[in-house]
Amino acid sequence: MKVLDRKRATMLILLCCLTYSLAYVGRLGYQANLVSIIADFGITKDEGGMVSSFFFFSYAAGQLLNAFLSRYYNPKYVVAFSMTISGLCNLGIGLLDSIPAMQIVWLVNGLVQSTLWCSILNIQSKYLSKADVSRAIVWNCMTLAIGTLVCYGLSALFTELGITWRMLFYVASALLLGVAVLWYAGVRYTEVAFHSFGAIEVDEPVPVASVANTQKIHLFTRYFTLVFVFACVCAAFCAFIRDGVVTWLPTILKEEFGVRDSLSIVLTMILPVISLFGAMLVRKLNQKIKGHLRLESFFFLIASALLITIIALYPYKLTIVTILCFALMYLMICCIINLTTSVIPFSVRQYGNVGSISALLDACCYVGSVCSTYGLGLIAEKAGWMMVLYVVASVAIVSIVLSFVGSILAKRTETTRNVL
Repeated sequence: MKVLDRKRATMLILLCCLTYSLAYVGRLGYQANLVSIIADFGITKDEGGMVSSFFFFSYAAGQLLNAFLSRYYNPKYVVAFSMTISGLCNLGIGLLDSIPAMQIVWLVNGLVQSTLWCSILNIQSKYLSKADVSRAIVWNCMTLAIGTLVCYGLSALFTELGITWRMLFYVASALLLGVAVLWYAGVRYTEVAFHSFGAIEVDEPVPVASVANTQKIHLFTRYFTLVFVFACVCAAFCAFIRDGVVTWLPTILKEEFGVRDSLSIVLTMILPVISLFGAMLVRKLNQKIKGHLRLESFFFLIASALLITIIALYPYKLTIVTILCFALMYLMICCIINLTTSVIPFSVRQYGNVGSISALLDACCYVGSVCSTYGLGLIAEKAGWMMVLYVVASVAIVSIVLSFVGSILAKRTETTRNVL
């Protein structure tokens, strides 16, 4: 099998990491400034959360479409185009004074950003060796942390300096437009290197998608689909919890614990830094706990225990303890997201469906995100933040059962046992 040599593989992995990290900056800006936007426009929490829900809805719908079309894309053009449009959408949010108009712009942003993840995984699957894929999974996990740090860090800085929240969108726009050019140039170099001076031969099975005129292995049998549904539902529930925490934690800290806007943003920004340990934790436990769904049930169990602890201590308003529990719970959720969006897709590499599987699972994640941002905001508006915590904890507990049942079913065939 022909793959990129170590040097060029590292360059491609870093390019993918940088590109997707800045993509997060282009999608998290609204969430990072949600408290300020709600105050500036004088709207309710559920109205404010609706803009993010528009993004998540179009992203999820786009991912479902990309699951079938991603194999036909040329990532060099698609990612560069999508990052350019996303940059223009961020510029639009910074200039607009109408929430309905923001909803439309963020809808477009979600649609173009939905092409990125499956395209990046497809290009990594095509050019990287098995060892380099393992490295790529770790770096892919870091993109959320890097993007969130940049986005929330700049937002906190601008808030502290009294600079309008719109400035973040102007900066994000410039970063996205710049990385679009860098991506095109970098992938073009990768293609040239792969076909001439930068490739080596390795003794590995060739992914089916890379072999011409070869009959593809049929992955989606009736039984595989049945078990895969458990993974999809768990992905949706996991993202429901994750985005609920990221979106509304600054508001909870401000309204319930009296934390300043800038400080609450910084505290939320720290969460993804802790999640950097998620990829390493998954890597270690994946060797000891066989089965991806079984490992997910383990992480959901710990997350549920932490959520119950938060609920029990909530009346005492122990700020530091509460933040610590949220951070550890977020780490568990990020471990599950890493399993869902990177480890499971690459485990089907031999079938040639990495992009498709990643798109389907990522779409499920954003279905959960749609429900989270608007739904939890509405619940908070009607019943308070304690009810929000009850709902999130209930979702985590149900997820334990679903992932564990899915892991038992996955043992029955070789394909489901290897993938799920």
